[in-house]
This record gives sequence, C-alpha cells and structure tokens, in this order.
Amino acid sequence: MRHLLCLLFAIALAMPALAQNEPSEPSSAPDAMPKELMPSLTPPPRFLARDLTASCEAADGSARQLGCLRYLQGVTAMYDLIAAEGKDPGWFCTPRDAPSNMLRQQYLGWASENADQMNLDAIQAVRLALTDAFPCQE
Repeated sequence: MRHLLCLLFAIALAMPALAQNEPSEPSSAPDAMPKELMPSLTPPPRFLARDLTASCEAADGSARQLGCLRYLQGVTAMYDLIAAEGKDPGWFCTPRDAPSNMLRQQYLGWASENADQMNLDAIQAVRLALTDAFPCQE
C-alpha cells in the first residue's frame, strides 16, 4: 500500500513537468493533412472575357475550344432556367436549341468589335455579346 501511495505521489509530481514538454503545435496524427495540401483560402483568379476569347479562338476540336462551347452553353442554360422561373431579365433571346458553335461565332464577333471590354468578367461579356446578337423582340 505504501508503494502504491509513493507511486501515485510521484505521478502527481511528474504530471506538470510532462504537460510542459508537450508540443504546443497540433498533433501530426497520421490522418492530419500536410500543410502543402491544405486548401488555399485565396479566391481563384477571375475568369475574364479575354480568357474566354482565347479559349473560343483555340483550334477546332481542342479541349480549350470545347471549354468555350460548354461555357457558352452553360450561360444560356442558366438564363433559360431563370426565365422559366418567371424572373426573365429580358437580356437576350437565343434561338431555342442554338448550336454552341453559333454562340461561339457570335461571341467572337462581339469580342473583336469590343476589344476594350476584355477585362470584364466573362459572364458579363457573354451577356453583352448575346444581347447584341439575339435581342428580344418586344
């Protein structure tokens, strides 16, 4: 019994010393993510009209041009969705099922005539281009 009390007393005395030697940084447990793999908190760079134009001007069938076509399709699909919910802002009226290559040609035509607008966000440039190409009839 005496040995048990001595052991408990020794442990009680050692606890503060052990606590001081513990690392102050978080544990590097095996499941902890390394700092270099942690997601960055900085926002991604803006996607500008000049970026979209470069993609749209890429070689036919290239991945970059395909990205342009998908972006244009996405913009018109989102606009159609908004209009279907009764919130149509009346910006443009693309022909139903307009081929994405037609949208691309319209955008590139607008971009060549509006070189001073290439610092706009791509979404704004597409809106302006499609408004010019496909105005809604009142």
